[in-house]
Amino acid sequence: MKLEKYTDNKTRNKKIMLISIGTIVLISVSLLLYKTFAVFSENKSFPFMSGQVDYFGNSDVYFLFYKGNEMLNSMPQKGNEENLAFEHGECNKGAGIEWNKDRWAPLVYNLSQTKTECKIYFEEQVGAELGGMQVPLVESGDGLYAVPHDNLEELGQEWNKAEYRYAGVNPDNYVSFNNEIWRIIGLVNVKTNSGIEQRIKIVRQDGINNQKDFGSYAWDRLSGYTDNWTTSKLKDMLNGIYYESEIGECYTGDIGNDSDQATCDFSSGTELPNGLGDTARNMVDKEIIWNIGGWEDSEVTANEFYEKERGLNTCHDYPSEWSTETDVGEKHNGIGLIYPSDYGYAVGGEVRNSCFAKKLSDYSGGNCFANDWLKPNDDLWTISPNSTDGSIVFYVGSSGYVLDISDISFALVVWPTLYLTTSTKIVDGTGSINSPFVLS
Repeated sequence: MKLEKYTDNKTRNKKIMLISIGTIVLISVSLLLYKTFAVFSENKSFPFMSGQVDYFGNSDVYFLFYKGNEMLNSMPQKGNEENLAFEHGECNKGAGIEWNKDRWAPLVYNLSQTKTECKIYFEEQVGAELGGMQVPLVESGDGLYAVPHDNLEELGQEWNKAEYRYAGVNPDNYVSFNNEIWRIIGLVNVKTNSGIEQRIKIVRQDGINNQKDFGSYAWDRLSGYTDNWTTSKLKDMLNGIYYESEIGECYTGDIGNDSDQATCDFSSGTELPNGLGDTARNMVDKEIIWNIGGWEDSEVTANEFYEKERGLNTCHDYPSEWSTETDVGEKHNGIGLIYPSDYGYAVGGEVRNSCFAKKLSDYSGGNCFANDWLKPNDDLWTISPNSTDGSIVFYVGSSGYVLDISDISFALVVWPTLYLTTSTKIVDGTGSINSPFVLS
């Protein structure tokens, strides 16, 4: 007798039906998502003066490209010689369009079933060379701004060269440094032994906690304290155990005696963040002569404070510069803090000019704080001292103002700041959080 496998036709038919229904649902959902948010891709038969999305046999969106009023015969490529960048786009039949800078492609949403036409307008960007790359400048919004310095008579004409600062709520100034995400403040005028030059300035926009969860530090210890950066304990920590990735002494604030002296661990293998690694240390310019002039209050504009920072006003004839030659503390390895003017120049968007007319003490109002990517979540130390009181340093408050009433023995947030060497180049990336600039 021959044995045959029993087949339940009802069960088999039910399975076929379920699979068929599932396939139809999957295809329908895919089509719905596709019609809702399609990503343009160029095909080999790219039509003259138009592009098309061509999935599932559909050609439902066409593109026209313009430079101003001039129609182009193709979409400008990323990194094109004319430095053309996306300006705006518009589609008919209720569709909308956005631009993905990382993929260099338009994103079209709300597509209908009928053919849709989209016009994409490009404009020539005036750019600045930043680390060997040409980076577009902007006039409003978030991005890189030119900051001309043409009223610095007291500082001399050598400081008048325009700087370039990233400004706005969230500009594309992210950079991979020390296996961490830092941000580029801009291309800034600095003093060297050769004169006034320009360097890329970066900041770690995070408090440097160590394995014992210290996230805030005193600017200096109370016994024998001064607002002289060259002798401060914070300078020694940043340029000592933090720079060297070691374990050692730090001060965590409110130290009327040395009871709050602590041990900080920035060595490899501990909880992040660690100190600087070998590659990062080699990118730090240690030959910069940092200006550490101060002023009596923050009742001045960002431009005015920029001049004060580079002036000679200090308390008790403390140094107005910090370099290897003038440093009298433990070490000078080029790790400092932001200036009040760095924060002031980081405001962007439509309020930029009106904020530049404000005093830094008033930045909490008029949307200045809201449009400034350098705004801190907690009170943040700067490197600039008060020029009339030797126990006070300027700080950026968590509400957006710049004040000078914080005793240097208090514990505030610390953002390490440094200048990159001229040999350090940007070799890749767009500067976005998902594609940070890559250094080499």
